[in-house]
Amino acid sequence: MVIDKKYLLLKAICLSFVFLIWIHPVLFAQELNQQETPEVDYNFFENEAPLKCTLSFNIREFINEKTEEKDIPAVFSYRKNDSTQVSEEIVIKSRGNSRKEICYFPPIKLKLKKASFDDPYLDQVKNQKLVTHCNSSKNNEQYLLKEYLVYKLFNLFTEISFRVQLIKMDYIDSEQKVKTISRYAFLIEDVGIMSVRNDCIEIENDNLKMRHVDKASMIQYSLFQFMIGNVDWKMEGLHNIKLIKSNDFTKELPFIVPYDFDHSGFVDASYAVNVRNPEITSVKTRVFAGLCFTEQEYLDGLQKFIHLKPEIYETINSFQPLTAKSKKQIVAYLDSFYKMIERPDFYEKYISKNCTNTSN
Repeated sequence: MVIDKKYLLLKAICLSFVFLIWIHPVLFAQELNQQETPEVDYNFFENEAPLKCTLSFNIREFINEKTEEKDIPAVFSYRKNDSTQVSEEIVIKSRGNSRKEICYFPPIKLKLKKASFDDPYLDQVKNQKLVTHCNSSKNNEQYLLKEYLVYKLFNLFTEISFRVQLIKMDYIDSEQKVKTISRYAFLIEDVGIMSVRNDCIEIENDNLKMRHVDKASMIQYSLFQFMIGNVDWKMEGLHNIKLIKSNDFTKELPFIVPYDFDHSGFVDASYAVNVRNPEITSVKTRVFAGLCFTEQEYLDGLQKFIHLKPEIYETINSFQPLTAKSKKQIVAYLDSFYKMIERPDFYEKYISKNCTNTSN
């Protein structure tokens, strides 16, 4: 019997391909974001002072149509560092899966595709996330400022994180039927620009598991979420997380980047619930939700939290928009975390009993 050599070669190639998929599903399961690679400008998010902006639109229409995510014409204006005033016609719509239902004034998506700000950041971004005050009470503005701080704290741990820009926003009713609303808000860095800033590309794949994430990134991420008391995230559906993969081929596994922290114990919003276990009545009750790695690996990961403790507390206490009461609450909450990690049985008591097996 004569066997065609070309057939044998083709069969070998096919088998090799199947084997590679089997041993390393991440490399083949991932779906890379195919958007144009943006250039990077860092200056927009390096200004610690609040940026003064105005957003003019039909406020009543926006609020009445918030659950429908209706496009609303608007004018966005802000003052550059050189005092130049820039105004552009844009489109806005409500966003946020839960906050559209919870909030009277939900988060906003700024659709900037047709605008030209002569700004190296804004002119590259098609859809810009704006986090708003949710409801009119002063407590809600404090929730927003606390959530802004969570982003700033994660920035201390890694550059692979979303930068944020605080804004002092005037919401002006274009119909002149609603009084101008002046509140704090903040912008979240575009995921494409954050990826490029770290020489990475975004991965959009709902099928990856926690074991497919870079181990050091997963450990740091899990401990950080435990520190702030947040369980409102999951790999399935990439809920409140982004995955980015390094362009360095030697770094095979993606990094995990969190966002949306309003259901955390750190923020302690009045509407927040433990989404994983509704029987836990306070979101300030910490529950570990990461993977099961060794005790030594987690102890090693905690060293960065210990090293950064003075900077973490300084970031909170020096943040002027936050009230003294809010600062005291946050510091007390973080104090409890640092007391936890000092316990000799920390790993056994808080991690090993709740962590997810590495086969998941």
